[in-house]
Amino acid sequence: MPVRKLNPRQWAWCWYDWANSAFALVCMTALLPPLLVQAANRQLGAPAGTVAWGWLATAGLAASLAVTPLLGAFMDSRAKRRQMLAVLIACGAVSCGLVGFFLDGHWLWAGVAYVLGATAFVLGNVAYDSLLVGIAPRNELDQVSAWGYSLGYIGGALALILALSLWRGGHTFWAFAAVGVWWAVFSLPLFALVPEPPAGKPRPWQVLRESFARLKQNPNAFRFLLAYWLYNDGIGTVIKMAGAYGGELGIPLAHLVGALLVAQLVGVPATLAFGWGARRVGCKKLILAALLVYLAVGLWGARLAHAWEFWVLAVAVGLVQGGAQALSRSLFARFVPAGAEAAFFSFFDVSARLAGIAGPAVFSVATQLANSPRAGVLATTAFFLAGGWLLLRVAEPGEGDGAR
Repeated sequence: MPVRKLNPRQWAWCWYDWANSAFALVCMTALLPPLLVQAANRQLGAPAGTVAWGWLATAGLAASLAVTPLLGAFMDSRAKRRQMLAVLIACGAVSCGLVGFFLDGHWLWAGVAYVLGATAFVLGNVAYDSLLVGIAPRNELDQVSAWGYSLGYIGGALALILALSLWRGGHTFWAFAAVGVWWAVFSLPLFALVPEPPAGKPRPWQVLRESFARLKQNPNAFRFLLAYWLYNDGIGTVIKMAGAYGGELGIPLAHLVGALLVAQLVGVPATLAFGWGARRVGCKKLILAALLVYLAVGLWGARLAHAWEFWVLAVAVGLVQGGAQALSRSLFARFVPAGAEAAFFSFFDVSARLAGIAGPAVFSVATQLANSPRAGVLATTAFFLAGGWLLLRVAEPGEGDGAR
């Protein structure tokens, strides 16, 4: 979709990806993980820092898991998506400031603040993703979703540059507080232009029960959620553990951040290319191609020895990460019935967050058992293999039983 065809509502929706990608990149991936790992290792000894970060990443997603489906049903029944999103953004922004306040002297409290921010990030995505169905017709979902991820790459990269500049200047608090401000300010276009879908049935439990019944009636959609849970487990682990893993191997922070910035920049055109290609070859084939790249990255990453290899792997991930996630979101949107957007996307986000719990946990357990983070990286490849195999059994809507 050329830029000129995005309408104002679609642009406003995409800007939220720009906004919350600051937290995703700075706090989840690039800057906070190696800093927190170093702080924990100084107190507890290596590889305790990497293990601690793995469990913090797990806790940040587990905290949101129990309430995600009910929250989605509540937003559908009360038409409260935008209000709930505003509350969660405020909580996330405050958490960013708390991370910066505690990081220099109390790494564990900084980790607790991160868990609070990650919980707000996850729950906010339930509301955000569910708004996609209302601002784009189905034949435009792939490309609108891809534009969102592309803007997220750019916004995340710029936010990381800002945070890194402040941190290098000795302003740790402001480095992370700026992330919270970024998240809040660049969310404003969504609230100004994206409308609230009408309310559904008045009882959240009824919405949740009926939505789950609809999901069970479409085994193809349910099968996709299982596949997404598996392969997104690997993707999420790569995102959350890359910085911590590189830091544990002794790769300098400048190389870690530089490589991740390059991955962000590479991801912009690559994600748009995925959105363009989906209309020609289909979402599923492109997602499967991305999983093959991730499998190769995991196998190579397990034997990583030099900083230049980290750069190569970061570029490889940048080429496929946004595309795989954008097309997964838009593919699932095709299964969503009208009036149950938030409830259905709560199942989608539960699938994603189950992955976020299992992946870092498996990484941490494998690292502890082998006393080496390389074992943790190797363990993640199983998720790409299993998820890819199950995705092969999913028919896109319009093909076979996916047309239902």
